[in-house]
Amino acid sequence: MGKQVDVLSSVGESTGSVELPAELFNSEVSEYALYRAVVTFENNQRQGNASVKSRSEVNRTGKKHHRQKGTGWARRGSQRSPLVRGGGVAFGPQPRSYFTRVPKTLKQLAFRSALTLKDANGQVKVVDDFDFPEPSTKSFQSVIDACGLKGQKVLFVTPENAPVLCKSSRNIPTVKITHIGTLSAYDVIAADVILFTRQALDRLAQTQAEVEAE
Repeated sequence: MGKQVDVLSSVGESTGSVELPAELFNSEVSEYALYRAVVTFENNQRQGNASVKSRSEVNRTGKKHHRQKGTGWARRGSQRSPLVRGGGVAFGPQPRSYFTRVPKTLKQLAFRSALTLKDANGQVKVVDDFDFPEPSTKSFQSVIDACGLKGQKVLFVTPENAPVLCKSSRNIPTVKITHIGTLSAYDVIAADVILFTRQALDRLAQTQAEVEAE
């Protein structure tokens, strides 16, 4: 049996309770899986475009800098040498891709571990589904405040993309909105509180059942 969590209305009143799926919110926590998920996500955000010129790319003369012996200086073959100021860089960074993948089973383990940790710390909340006729930052902030989450980093999860809610929350720096299709372990870990809509929680449980059936 999963843990029961109160369902809040958009004004902060309890409207019942819902059971969190035990296979997602009460699983074994793997610190290694969480570590791999975080490192992989951050690596995949890197552009990898750092670049310097080697001695073959520097636009300088190839004339020998000074005589070979007798000066007490290093034997610099040309003005392009890394030993000369303005010369090429030895073993410098070149454009590269930092893209990495996490095995599917490890990715799922990290996701379950992240949700389990948040639930263990009482950082999972559920709110009734709501929407606005037009984008309203003030109205969205009032919902967050009514749920007792003012000043906390909130990850608001919807069942699918909700353009009006996205526009309503994008000017609130402490709120990040996502939907079940893009929810990741990194998003869960980075937030102080995970706020699911009721339909989003149902969709999450349905998605997990489909994954286990594969």
